Amino acid sequence: MKRSLGPVAAVLLTLWSAVASAVAPPVSAQDAAPTGSLPKGVTRSPDGRRLYVTHYGLVDRNNIGVFDAVTLKPLGALSVPGVVVETAMARDGHTLYASNFTRGTVQFIDLPSGKVTREVKTGAHPKILVVSRDGHRLFAANWGDESVAEVDPRSGAVLRTLRTGKNPRGMAITRAGRLYVANFNGASLDVFDGPSLGHSSRLSDMCKFPRHLVLSPDDRQLYVSCLLANEILVLDTRSNKLLRRVKVGRFPKAIDVTPDGRYLVTADYRGSTTTVVDTRDWTTRTLDVPGMDGASGVVVAPTKRGELRYFVTGWYDNHLYAVGTAGHGRRYEVDAATASLTLMRRRYHLKHPVE
Repeated sequence: MKRSLGPVAAVLLTLWSAVASAVAPPVSAQDAAPTGSLPKGVTRSPDGRRLYVTHYGLVDRNNIGVFDAVTLKPLGALSVPGVVVETAMARDGHTLYASNFTRGTVQFIDLPSGKVTREVKTGAHPKILVVSRDGHRLFAANWGDESVAEVDPRSGAVLRTLRTGKNPRGMAITRAGRLYVANFNGASLDVFDGPSLGHSSRLSDMCKFPRHLVLSPDDRQLYVSCLLANEILVLDTRSNKLLRRVKVGRFPKAIDVTPDGRYLVTADYRGSTTTVVDTRDWTTRTLDVPGMDGASGVVVAPTKRGELRYFVTGWYDNHLYAVGTAGHGRRYEVDAATASLTLMRRRYHLKHPVE
């Protein structure tokens, strides 16, 4: 005979079910593709069909790899002079912006032709690039000279240079135009507000080595990766107050968030892992990616409701990995020889870190 639950037990079961359904989903590596040397960042096209991977270890030739976002099939490479660090996509999807570490510039690449159509001097060693929501402003964080350059993408003119803390890197901009900048060696965030970004403030002592920033889709929360603390900070953008700290894998470098805001994903450099954070209850799952040695860049893919798929670059092993909800799609595995080599490389790089 089927027994009915009492009122208290029924409430507890309901609460338990709600929490259980909010637990970060199990994920697995689903595919991998070889890249050029030292794949650093990865950018997705607006239609979700292509991925652009920067090859930091290649100079002048084939330094941006192009991949099919569904199959991971290599579709060729773009060649630009210098050393490319990161990329950002124009809102129309026809122009790719690339930060050039050695030339101190941002290069405008016309994707249909693969040619550099404009090169803008921004400052010493630009890294992260962000584009405003309307596409009319482009920002470059100049790692080497404590500044961020604001560029007009239409004319290529540098509109203004914002002074920051030491080694600015991660950036994020709200729909209203508020710009957040992470000062990697300054242990702080700079906040620029107002029509001309003339109102600035500094959020100090957030964590050591804040590296990457991303906003929730509704702009209400700012996520900050803290490299040596192995955690993500969650800030309320209305008050700029710290809401919580979330532990993730070792040395989170890049982070991204799903379009619905449900999941935050990380590329954990020192752990060679990736972590999924469920923003409903802040539970986490960390995956050791087979064959990976040093996670670097990460970007999410648009998916069906209830599914999760994203891409991570392996800095030392020179691969692009697809990660997704376990049980959806194939499962990527490596042979015993590759697994053994990966462990040997990880041990070496733990003792001899380069970046």
